[in-house]
Amino acid sequence: MRLLLSVILQVIASTMLIGQKNANLASVEVVSAITQNTLGYNAGYYVEFKNNSTKEVDGLKWRADFYDNFGSKKGTKDGQWQSGNFTSPIKVNETCKDLETVWVEGATKVYVRIVEVHWTDGTLKKSK
Repeated sequence: MRLLLSVILQVIASTMLIGQKNANLASVEVVSAITQNTLGYNAGYYVEFKNNSTKEVDGLKWRADFYDNFGSKKGTKDGQWQSGNFTSPIKVNETCKDLETVWVEGATKVYVRIVEVHWTDGTLKKSK
């Protein structure tokens, strides 16, 4: 009986972890997403994107899902990055890093899903 219960719990845990990954959109890739822990508290996260498209990117929107080490979801926050006066668009085949300051109690991991990409020519792609 214990063996059966152990197998069932392992299957449930593995299916919970399958959905926890970064998600790209329209040839823009999430290279990495790492929580920033200060004195044991999640104070934000770093995210790095790579533009694998054929045009410069000047805006991104994403959704960040936060989990603890046991795979329990602790929260979701939206984030965005835009080029502007002092920030250049992301050139083709180049990367861009961003720091987002958010507070999610108990979070130790972050997974980013890009939901919108905007290019300098005005083209916009949204996830479905």
